[in-house]
Amino acid sequence: MDEFIKQHVGELITAVIAAFGGWFFQRNKQKAELQANEIDNADKVLRYYREMVDDLGLRLKEAILELNKTKEMVKELEEKVEALTEELKKHKKLNNTNHD
Repeated sequence: MDEFIKQHVGELITAVIAAFGGWFFQRNKQKAELQANEIDNADKVLRYYREMVDDLGLRLKEAILELNKTKEMVKELEEKVEALTEELKKHKKLNNTNHD
C-alpha cells in the first residue's frame, strides 16, 4: 500500500498543481471576459441613448419649424382679420352716412 501511495503521490501532486493552475488562469480569463462584456454592454447602452437623444433633437427641430410656420400663419390671419375689420368699419361708416 505504501508503494502504491509513493508511486501515485507524484501524479497526485501534478494533478493538484495543474488543477490549481487551471483554476487560477481561468479565473483571470473570466475576469477579462467579464470586463470585456461590461465594456461592450456599456458601449451598446451609450449608442442606444445617443441615438435616442439624436432622434429627440431632430424631432425638436421639426417641432420648432412647425411652430414657426404656425406663428407666421397666425400673424397673417391676424393681419387679414385686421384688414377685414377696417374694411367693415368703412362699409358701416358709408352705410350710416347714406341713411342720414
